[in-house]
Amino acid sequence: MLNKTTWPLLSLNKRRKQINTNPDYQRPSVWTKNQKQLLIDSILHDYDIPKIYLHEVEKGKYDVVDGQQRIRAIWSFYDNEYALSKDADDINGFKVANKKYFELEPEISDIIDTYNLDFVILDKNDDEIREMFLRLQNGTSLKAQEKRNAIPGKMRDFVKKVASHKFFDNVNFKDSRFTYDLIAAQMCLLALNGTIVNIKDKDLNEMYWNNTEFDENCFHAKNIIKILDYLYKMFPTKAPELQRYSVISLFLLIMDLNPNYDIRNRENDIANWFINFESNRAKDKMKEAEEQDPVLVLYQRWISNSSDTYESLSYRHKVLKEDLLAHVNNLSLKDSQRSFDEAQRQVIYRRDKGICQECGKKCEWNDWEADHKIPWSKGGKTEIENGQVLCPICNSKKSDSI
Repeated sequence: MLNKTTWPLLSLNKRRKQINTNPDYQRPSVWTKNQKQLLIDSILHDYDIPKIYLHEVEKGKYDVVDGQQRIRAIWSFYDNEYALSKDADDINGFKVANKKYFELEPEISDIIDTYNLDFVILDKNDDEIREMFLRLQNGTSLKAQEKRNAIPGKMRDFVKKVASHKFFDNVNFKDSRFTYDLIAAQMCLLALNGTIVNIKDKDLNEMYWNNTEFDENCFHAKNIIKILDYLYKMFPTKAPELQRYSVISLFLLIMDLNPNYDIRNRENDIANWFINFESNRAKDKMKEAEEQDPVLVLYQRWISNSSDTYESLSYRHKVLKEDLLAHVNNLSLKDSQRSFDEAQRQVIYRRDKGICQECGKKCEWNDWEADHKIPWSKGGKTEIENGQVLCPICNSKKSDSI
């Protein structure tokens, strides 16, 4: 059911306590001063302003479904927060250019006060209101995450819970237009898949709609919070290195490490490694092009373009994981895992320059063994420091001897 009504702007201004311009599906204020000035100028010229949609949540109390930018612009003009534009035309012989509300002649302020604005009062349930919000915003400049914020369901609610985690207090980017929700949604999509996938808007939309009954007590939900708790221990204060792209990469890195490596009580070691990695990357960017590390050059390209694609995430993750394993000592695979994984093998091969540590033979990449110096069967850990390159013959001779 809906009802139509008309309020003069003075009446709208007096109803501030009754009108909530920021229900949870709404975006923050994004209008520029020019947009606000144009609205007031339109009112002074008696142009038609699109109707505003309100949801009556209780008697005499309203949530704004559509029109919150217009309402906020009107209220802030009444509060003398901005003036009309410097080139505004005179109204009825009175100058209005560069004037705030309190500076206007009574004849002009009366035009504003008595301007009638049309309202549609909605009486619908929460899901229907969100659906109407999305429909009303079609064709506007709403960002994708702002639209997702209006999608009903428990996935949306859980994403907002993730976005409110204390870790986000320490990142080095602002929560403008639901940016934290966007990053949180990308984290959720990665965790739900348990591996690297595209985290583009289309993929996030599908996640929202396919998980409207998401259980925030499920394994995936608990794992997401667990990873964020670990990241918060890594960075308990604000850190300049925590940019949007790096937060996603760090989340993915801990998601990969936690089930496979023993990273208990290694938060400081991993955080210091990442700070050094970013410092070295910044120094590399200052070098002449021919002196730059090609691995880091490509890394920079992938964070500058298409950073939400599978290709970008995969390359960045490979670089970070290998660098981590090469510089953080004694980071071992969990006891149940006997074989070195691919990232460890690459680090060991590069460190030993592909040379068999027994006979000195040069080994090709597809013809060598990653050997435990202290055999796994005798308590040797599956970590970089305990690994070495052996040719197949030497590895066979060594068997499980030290």
